[in-house]
Amino acid sequence: MMFEQFWKFCETMVSFTAQEKELIRQQLTLRDMPKNYQLVAEGEVANEVFFINKGCIRLYYLLEEGKEVTGFIFQENMFGGSAESFFSQTPSVQILETIEECELLVLSYAALQQLYDAVPKMNVLMRKILEQRMTFAQKLVASLIIHKPQDRYTSYQQLHPDLENRIPQHVLASYMGITPVSLSRIRKRMSSKK
Repeated sequence: MMFEQFWKFCETMVSFTAQEKELIRQQLTLRDMPKNYQLVAEGEVANEVFFINKGCIRLYYLLEEGKEVTGFIFQENMFGGSAESFFSQTPSVQILETIEECELLVLSYAALQQLYDAVPKMNVLMRKILEQRMTFAQKLVASLIIHKPQDRYTSYQQLHPDLENRIPQHVLASYMGITPVSLSRIRKRMSSKK
C-alpha cells in the first residue's frame, strides 16, 4: 500500500518492469514525520528527496530580517526536496519543512546514484520530474511579474482547491508574493462578491 501512489506517479512518466520496481523499492525508506519538522536546514547539504504519500511540505527562504518567503508547496503525489542542494551536493540556501504530519518515501542521494546505474530508466524519471519543476517554476515567476495578486489567488484556488484550508495563511501569502493582510483583504473582497 505504501508504494501504490509512488508507482502510479512513476507510470505517468516511465514504465518500470517488476524487477526494476524491486530494485527501486529496496532503496526507498518509509518515514512518518511530524508537523513543522525541518527536513533540510539552511546551510545543510540535502542528502534526501521525498515522495509524499500524505501531507504537505514547504520550501522556503529565510531573509536577513527574519522574514520567510515560500518558494514552493509540495503535496501528495509529488517529489519534494531542495533540488539545487540535492543534485549539486552543496549547502542549501533553502529550508524544507513539513506543514502537516507527513508520510514520506525517502530516497537518498547515494541510493539514487546507484539506481541510475542499476535502473537506467531512473535517469528518465528524474529528468522528467526536473522538467516539470522547471516549467512550474517559470510559470510561477511569470505569474508574480504579470498577474495581480487577486488573479494569482484565484488561479491557486482553481489549481489546488483542496489545499487552501491545509496551509497557514502567512505561508500561502508569502508563496503568492503578498502579505497576510493583503491575502485577507482579497479573500474578504471575493467572499462579498459571492
